[in-house]
Amino acid sequence: MANQEGAPAGIGCLSTIVGLLVLVGVVVLVFFVGFIALLVVGGLILVGLVVWAVDRLLLALSPKRRERREAAQRAMVWRFGGFSTGGGPFGSPGAGEVIDTTATERSTDRSDRQQDGSDPDQLGQG
Repeated sequence: MANQEGAPAGIGCLSTIVGLLVLVGVVVLVFFVGFIALLVVGGLILVGLVVWAVDRLLLALSPKRRERREAAQRAMVWRFGGFSTGGGPFGSPGAGEVIDTTATERSTDRSDRQQDGSDPDQLGQG
């Protein structure tokens, strides 16, 4: 049989083996990159939690730090308008006002009111 009459020669199963090796390499690379990214994110979360815990501990131990924090929060609310005082396009007039009242109970009998020294009802009954 002559060379021209036979099937063309290729690399055979070598292409399949190389393809599988490349695929395995890509999967391993993606796995390790994802694992490293997961470790970095986990480390950042851990550092953030430690910083938050230390901040809370310092706030619990230092009254001066609490005062500074409250002053800074009040300044931020004042600067950026954290609370609506009413009258704006979205607030109702008088919103934010606190009305302090005290209720007292009175007798409905007119003679009782005059005996305890209070003013008689100016408008009369009714």
